[in-house]
Amino acid sequence: VFASHPDHLAAGEATLQAVYPDARNPHAHVELAERGLGPHTVREVWVMAHPQANRYVDITDTYEAKLSALRAHTSQTAHVDLEALIGGWSAATAAAAGLAEGRRAEAFFTCRTG
Repeated sequence: VFASHPDHLAAGEATLQAVYPDARNPHAHVELAERGLGPHTVREVWVMAHPQANRYVDITDTYEAKLSALRAHTSQTAHVDLEALIGGWSAATAAAAGLAEGRRAEAFFTCRTG
């Protein structure tokens, strides 16, 4: 969970709490059971910006869409050179993943939960 944004940290924490123990607990959300949605076990969680990345995803084909989506948040990104920031970060991540020059990647720490 990228710690520099309090909202990202809160969303990540809420997600992890929903995954365990609530997702597999039949008593956690009885209103969902009443609608036919039973408990389930989430097999793994992917955490980004973790210092011990163990999974890399090639995002080259969706890189421009990622930049467009980030640019839509003008109040947060208008002052940022997203191409330099995200481009440099994703290129370095691709290199760490062993991808060819010119590729883009994101890194995750995957944790098996069930």
